[in-house]
Amino acid sequence: MNLDKSTLEPSDLKFLQSVFDGIRQTKGIEIRSSDASSIAAQIIELYQAGVRDPDELTQRFKAG
Repeated sequence: MNLDKSTLEPSDLKFLQSVFDGIRQTKGIEIRSSDASSIAAQIIELYQAGVRDPDELTQRFKAG
């Protein structure tokens, strides 16, 4: 995985997409909703801040 905060590699995007899809499906959020956009942005932000564990990323969205 890429550690450069400014660039996401295809492997990073695949990982982030997988986490996003799991969270979105668990919460029943439509892919083209503002909630989905917000979650995607937050996942990327956390990832770029160094959160790389998919379970930890998912856990951050369990509440609410």
